[in-house]
Amino acid sequence: MATAHKSRVLDMTQGDPFRLVLQFSMPLFCSNLLQQLYNLTDTALAGHLLGSAALAEIGATAALYGLIMNFAFGMNNGLALTVSRYFGAGDESGIRRAVGWMVTLSAAVSLVLTGCSLLGRDALLTVLQVPAQAWGGASAYLTVILLGIPLTMLYNMEAALLRAVGNSVTPLLFLLFSSVLNVGLDAAFMGPLGLGVRGAAIATVLAQGISAVLGVVYILRGYPELRFTPRQLGAATHRAVTSMFWAGLSMGLMSAIYNLGSVALQSSINALGSVYITAQTAARRLAELYFIPGGALGIGVATFSSQNLGAGRRSRIWQSVKAALAIYFVWWVFVMAFTFLLGGAAIRGITGSTDEVIISNALLYLKISAPVIPPMAVLVILRNMLQGIRHTVEPLLASGLELVGKVIFAVWLVPVQGYRAVCFCEPTTWVVCFVFILLAVWRCRGDLRDAEKI
Repeated sequence: MATAHKSRVLDMTQGDPFRLVLQFSMPLFCSNLLQQLYNLTDTALAGHLLGSAALAEIGATAALYGLIMNFAFGMNNGLALTVSRYFGAGDESGIRRAVGWMVTLSAAVSLVLTGCSLLGRDALLTVLQVPAQAWGGASAYLTVILLGIPLTMLYNMEAALLRAVGNSVTPLLFLLFSSVLNVGLDAAFMGPLGLGVRGAAIATVLAQGISAVLGVVYILRGYPELRFTPRQLGAATHRAVTSMFWAGLSMGLMSAIYNLGSVALQSSINALGSVYITAQTAARRLAELYFIPGGALGIGVATFSSQNLGAGRRSRIWQSVKAALAIYFVWWVFVMAFTFLLGGAAIRGITGSTDEVIISNALLYLKISAPVIPPMAVLVILRNMLQGIRHTVEPLLASGLELVGKVIFAVWLVPVQGYRAVCFCEPTTWVVCFVFILLAVWRCRGDLRDAEKI
């Protein structure tokens, strides 16, 4: 298949699965690490430049922002799985059709999502139980973020499209540019320009927008096989478009349902007061660093699975799962050592606070969550593998279980047990969903054999 960037296109249907998963996932891991380091820097800048009150204003809507980002990330990766299957089969006309509908569907969803969320902004803040003293700043921050949803979708769509053909390096380079630009804009907008928390949101949207525009130029110039025409859009069958849409929506909802639970949990945390909002904001920033391999390896396994499904080499898929779990285990050992040796110092550095209530509660969250990462790793990787082989219902049900668990904690346990219940919420839901996803994979085991062996 002709391309100007063959060296960055990775055919995962041939070669050692461990090497391929590692080669594909490492740039994505670095991308996610860079994104989380930026989030840490963003939080630290807000805390040091604007104080803990501003940090609480941003943190009060953090779960909602995470919901939007993860839905955009998940949906575009789901849409891109169709591109991956055509790539694995070597069908260039199929790739063009899939790219065209990926752009169309992603654009339509972003416009609907932007309109609905802006109309329901105040209701969202009410549901989140944002404290009265944080309402103004939280509303200003959220409004800008919601207006930037189309740019967020475009930015994630380009990255997903490049990863679909095995290029996980270029999205890393664009993210590096975006993150450096974002930090510079943060410092300017929250510092000399005095725009406060609204400035932090403007910096985020503006940096993503500039990177998205550059991404369009790069793809159009460097990947002629990813260009499409209206005629190619019309060549797709209704069934194919519907299947592609549901694959994207399934992965988007898988992420969104998980984050809806986080929104419900954030609401119960907000009701505990600003001290606990600040503690949770700092703890989650570190925890998200811990969870980075899940996202990177999960997308790696999904892409590997989709390409090999298209090539009819299903027996290779389980090897990619084992490789991903081995890589995550090595990371988990590092996470455990960091949490118990340096966690307190890291929390102090992020918050810029000397309040021991904030420090101790944030550290409690990390010390309870970190030991239970292994079942979460299995859950995330197997969910993505199932998506890659077109089993979209089981991952969605697993995410639904997470939502139910978080709602139970948010509604009944956190108001009674306080922040300690927040700390036990995710580890508990991980274990329950871990058992469910193992049963789901066992039921689908026949789809992991080559056709001639079935």
